[in-house]
This record gives sequence, structure tokens and C-alpha cells, in this order.
Amino acid sequence: MELRITTGSAKNKKLIAPEIPGFRAVQEIAKSSMFSIIGEKIEGAVCLDLFAGSGNLGIEALSRGASWCDFVDGNKESAEAIRKNVEDCNFFEKSSVTLKNAVKYVASTETKYDLIFMDPFYNDTSHAHLFKNLGNSLKDGGVIFYFHEDGVDIAQILEKTIFEVANTRKFGVSVFDIIKKKEGC
Repeated sequence: MELRITTGSAKNKKLIAPEIPGFRAVQEIAKSSMFSIIGEKIEGAVCLDLFAGSGNLGIEALSRGASWCDFVDGNKESAEAIRKNVEDCNFFEKSSVTLKNAVKYVASTETKYDLIFMDPFYNDTSHAHLFKNLGNSLKDGGVIFYFHEDGVDIAQILEKTIFEVANTRKFGVSVFDIIKKKEGC
């Protein structure tokens, strides 16, 4: 599987993927669509790449002008791949890589993010608890991009949280939801 950065200062840099069963990278068309939606809001943004895998989304954000990205993954091979990719793209000074469970990371971080990317394994759909804790991590006006397979009941996952789906994009069996805080939250 070949991964590459599509635009910006690290354009065409190839990324290594972790050697773990079930690893799936975001399709390039979905990634391009997401960054088209983000547009100029990427400039100077502070980002969180949860379930970061190879670091593909966060590194793309840095390449396009984000000021910082925290990469979080609970898999040792993923964390090692991310570190190598960050170094190869010269973003070591603008990022951190943390080997930690996403829920535990979000529950303990005090950082506030403009953009949060979530691309978990598709068979891992128990994210209601994670979303309950994400409210403290997202800046006002911030956005979460949540990648999942078609058929996930996002309304159930977001129930009893401060979040709502602002938009949904579908690419074959893959979907990403654009999630924002509800008005007044």
C-alpha cells in the first residue's frame, strides 16, 4: 500500500504504513475531499490525529500549513511508523507522537484543538465514551472528522454528547462525518 502526501511543503513524500493486521489508510479521494472542506482553516491550526496509524492525515495537515499536530495511537508499530514519517517529512519540531489509548489520551490532555482527525479500525465502533470526553479537547469553532464504515449509527454514538453531525461524505464503503459542537455548547 502506497501512501503519500498530496499537497504542501511535503508534497509527494511517501509514507510507510505500519505492519499490522487490518490496517487501512484513508483513500486519497476522501483525504482530498476533507482538506478541500477545511480549506484555509488549516493555516496555523492545532491538530489531533487519533488512531493515527501512519500519521497520514496529521502529516498532510502539517504539510498544508497547520502549526502543530499531536499523533496518538495505541499500537507500538503505528507509533514507530508515525515517528519515522514525521522525521522524513521534517515535521519533528511541529508534532508529538504518543503511544496511548485514544480514550485515555483525550481524558488526560489539556490541549485544545482546532481540528481532530479520527480514523479508527472499522470494527472498533465503541466511541460513545470517547466523544463524551472530546468536548474538552475541541476549541470553539473546531471540527472533528470521523472516518468509519457505512452503516455506523453515528446518532447513537453522539447521543448524550455536545456534538452533532454537520455533514457526511461517502466514498464507497467508507464515510466521514464532519462533527461540530451543538449551538450553545
